[in-house]
Amino acid sequence: MRSHDPFDIWASDRLGSLKSQWYAGNKAALLLLGGAYVVDLAAPCFLRRVMGVKTAEFAHVLAVLQGTEHVLDDTEFVYRVAALRTGFGWGLGFKWYSKNGVYAASVPYVTNTPYVMDALTKIADDSPAKARACVLFDDTWQFLASLREMHCDGDTLALSYSPNDEPYIVVNANSYSAWAYAMHARHGRPERRTEAEDRALRIIRFVLAQQCDDGRWYYLADRGPHDMIDGFHSCFVVRNLRYAAQLIPGAAPLVDAAVAKGWAYIKREIFDSDAGLSRRYSEISRPDPFKYDLYDQAEYLGLLIDFNEFDAARALQQHVHRRFVRNGIWYCRIDRLGRRWGPGFLRWGIAQFWANEARLKKINGEV
Repeated sequence: MRSHDPFDIWASDRLGSLKSQWYAGNKAALLLLGGAYVVDLAAPCFLRRVMGVKTAEFAHVLAVLQGTEHVLDDTEFVYRVAALRTGFGWGLGFKWYSKNGVYAASVPYVTNTPYVMDALTKIADDSPAKARACVLFDDTWQFLASLREMHCDGDTLALSYSPNDEPYIVVNANSYSAWAYAMHARHGRPERRTEAEDRALRIIRFVLAQQCDDGRWYYLADRGPHDMIDGFHSCFVVRNLRYAAQLIPGAAPLVDAAVAKGWAYIKREIFDSDAGLSRRYSEISRPDPFKYDLYDQAEYLGLLIDFNEFDAARALQQHVHRRFVRNGIWYCRIDRLGRRWGPGFLRWGIAQFWANEARLKKINGEV
């Protein structure tokens, strides 16, 4: 389950520092970055070989794949995610140069950790790995406690993406925080459950307050020059709110209308019915050489299944196979020239699509 990644090439100090300079407004840095972007677009595997970029294993990918034919034995799964843990959560394992700042390889993220938490809760009580799984899950409380409170009042709460100092509040990241706290409200230590539920509900209220009248959610809570609305992050918010409401019954009256409105926006403004695929963006802040992304299709497929739209899910599944698979190899993106890009880049939509496809196959009675 080791693979390359769209962002691993940018973890080097040289390219990463140029990226940081670009985010800071240095136009000269953009000129230098342009050459690397062109080579990465034309020959991603060649560039990674030349630069000596190694493949990596991601804990949240292992967690996502637990529901597929790639499932690991409980003991093996717990052993491997424990080895990949950073602090009390899980991250990427490589440095990330973001518009929010520079994140070390050891930084855990709230967008990765809940997937592992969810998989740990699903390990059977009679499994020999259960005790260790419970310890790993319980420890994530400390990770959540390390997230910075970026907004706090009596009714709402917003947390940081990671334990780092960050300039922006990321909306979808807070939907993950709500899901994580909701898991502690259901599966955590009894003495923590009331606090976990309270924090989950306050974060949910914050996320709901960011929704626009037409159902959209922007990436950032505060508008900025890098803001956007894209497919998979929009799907994350809808999905994570639903997950939280399933774990905390009292949350359903809060989220149901917002979820329905958000799902309607995604189907109306992000899914391209003519192309039969989810678009990358409904609002974008910068040029993008890619036309379609498998991550968008994977998360849209998941919501089609969640909302019992099985005929549409089957149509998407078949169309994605035609567009993103060639000679048995999965690709994670399609560029504007129609070329497939990123063969076997597992973290970026491939694992997620396999996971939701496995759900659909089960519904179809194929497994």
